Amino acid sequence: MHNPFNPYQPAEGPLFANRKREQEWFARDFIPSLAPDSLGTYNAAILGPWGIGKSSLVRQLRFMTVAMAADQPAMAFLSCTAGFGSLMGVCAAIVNTLRQEVLRLSRWDQALMDELDRWSFEFRVPGLSARRQQRKTPENTVSAAEFLRQALLHLWEKAFRALGYGVIIVLDDVNLLQTIDPNALMLLRAVFQDLHMYHARYALVVTGPTDLFSGVRDIAEPLTRFFEHLTLTALSRDDVGGAIREPIRASGVPLRVDDDAVSWIWERTQGHPYFVTYMMHYVFQTAIDQGWDRITPTRLQTQWPNTMARLARSKFMDDWNAATPSEQQALLALAQGHAGVANRGLVTRLIRKGLVTKIDRGQYRLYHPLFQEYVLAIALAPP
Repeated sequence: MHNPFNPYQPAEGPLFANRKREQEWFARDFIPSLAPDSLGTYNAAILGPWGIGKSSLVRQLRFMTVAMAADQPAMAFLSCTAGFGSLMGVCAAIVNTLRQEVLRLSRWDQALMDELDRWSFEFRVPGLSARRQQRKTPENTVSAAEFLRQALLHLWEKAFRALGYGVIIVLDDVNLLQTIDPNALMLLRAVFQDLHMYHARYALVVTGPTDLFSGVRDIAEPLTRFFEHLTLTALSRDDVGGAIREPIRASGVPLRVDDDAVSWIWERTQGHPYFVTYMMHYVFQTAIDQGWDRITPTRLQTQWPNTMARLARSKFMDDWNAATPSEQQALLALAQGHAGVANRGLVTRLIRKGLVTKIDRGQYRLYHPLFQEYVLAIALAPP
């Protein structure tokens, strides 16, 4: 018996529930734009805080694209990290991920697969060799952009054009590229906009925090217009009901969930997808182990202390330790409702760490009530 609730991996297919508006946009606009006879591909920015379901929505996009497209489309997924070191490192990783996607698609002829298997980024731009170990001049934004443009055009002509459908490139946590170069997002926009002029059908999908574009205010307007914004927020009570019942139904287990139990979970989690899934992972397992035929508020209340203890060990303890001692004092002040005594500089740092969210001007709160509950428990614990 497989537990359908996995808080450590994105959900997709039958286990994916909700986000109906976003899925409708995928089906109505994004996926049809990949077709050979469309006027051009769409680009999307999936935005929201940690754990809100951005990666799951990307997985669902792939699931839907495979189901709807006439041929299996190419889709390259890259998790962004400052570890790439430079914009050239980022661009080389994108190209290599696409190369692997070409090799993955079994219907390519053997000669092309053999050629791609020998590729080592032998694309060149003036004054720069793109071989990783033979760089002749210092890397810069212009050379990285030209490398990426030429590489993607080359891949399109040699491999993807024959596929017909557009190619989806997903950059997860694209905001981390801004730590490498503040021009990273503008570089991507310029390259992918140019590719459309050459009828190379690449669609760019990025994920990032809600304020992804606020850090580039001077250039944000043309950048934001390049993407369709899909901003994810907490689930409604009805959405939480779907996120609970649909995976159980897909599992085939005859387990009913009372409406009051759905309300109980929604109130505790505030509709945060990660916490809903985390709680249901252990509730479902307990239901199987103990032979439950239904989930009730009473049974959930019995499980709650163990759930909070697990969350403390696996999540909240790391969050707390990510803060410095002075930042921990600011967290405690915010948890106790004393926002006015928290140093503004400390609060700004906590926002960057994802531990605090801004409600309004001068108003802040911890990122989730469950974390607030944990912080308050620390304050009450004996020294």
